[in-house]
Amino acid sequence: MDITVITYFLGTDMNIENFIKKKKYIALFGNPVDHSLSPIIHSNFSKEININYNYNSFLCTKSNFFTKVIKFLRNGGLGCNITVPFKKKSFIIPNKYTKIAKISGSINTLIKLSDYNILGDNTDGIGLIFDLKRLQYIKKRSQILLLGSGGAAYSIIYHLLQEKCSVCVLNRTISKAVKLVNRFKIFGNISLFSTDTCINNFDLIINVTSCGLYNKSPDFPKNLVFPHTRCYDVSYSKTRILTPFLLLCKSLGSKYISDGLGMLVAQAAYSCFSWFNVLPNIKKNIDLLYK
Repeated sequence: MDITVITYFLGTDMNIENFIKKKKYIALFGNPVDHSLSPIIHSNFSKEININYNYNSFLCTKSNFFTKVIKFLRNGGLGCNITVPFKKKSFIIPNKYTKIAKISGSINTLIKLSDYNILGDNTDGIGLIFDLKRLQYIKKRSQILLLGSGGAAYSIIYHLLQEKCSVCVLNRTISKAVKLVNRFKIFGNISLFSTDTCINNFDLIINVTSCGLYNKSPDFPKNLVFPHTRCYDVSYSKTRILTPFLLLCKSLGSKYISDGLGMLVAQAAYSCFSWFNVLPNIKKNIDLLYK
């Protein structure tokens, strides 16, 4: 991390404005962030699109998250990404919203339009759909089981329903799953998972829980995984090892498993577009990380 940034957040008198003039400045805020490949991805983007911008990640707590983000934007930051567990909480930061941000009620991208105007967006859903299509994991009217009902789920469900897919939601806390289903049922075929009402032969199972951050797999009926079942985890491992969820799915016989690295690159590219109006080559940048 750049020493200028460290001293800035420690509250010294160093002139941050002079520093920011040298580079366009973007940041990632969340907890945890040390595993994130986003700084590497955006470094590759910066070179490709020939825009000199700096992208750093900052660890936040519940008590200092809002202070850090607002201070960053007020002191020259052009925009930022928000990651777990603050995507839903950050909805109160902007005063303007894209259509998808309003629908999802979740923010992963902030764009500073002016000193007093912040636009909230969410690029997770479009990033996920890009990667699922790249992998040939999704088609129109796919039957999907969604594991989890947190901020990541809110970010992506609208896009899945726009593909005319049927979505069943399974979550440890049933009341949270019910709330999620009720919010999005006006957009398509979404329901609460039940062994009585849901099929047992899903085309795709997507894990949007944060279990992987704690080296765990979410609980779900193991008889739902077949050799043809596509299993996708929005989490990813920095060392490219399989997440606990994907390890389990592989052991259950699935021949099609993928982590969320492609989604990470795609959502980052669409965030980059929102800041600089230039879209990096997503497939090329996914290949760079797989080398």
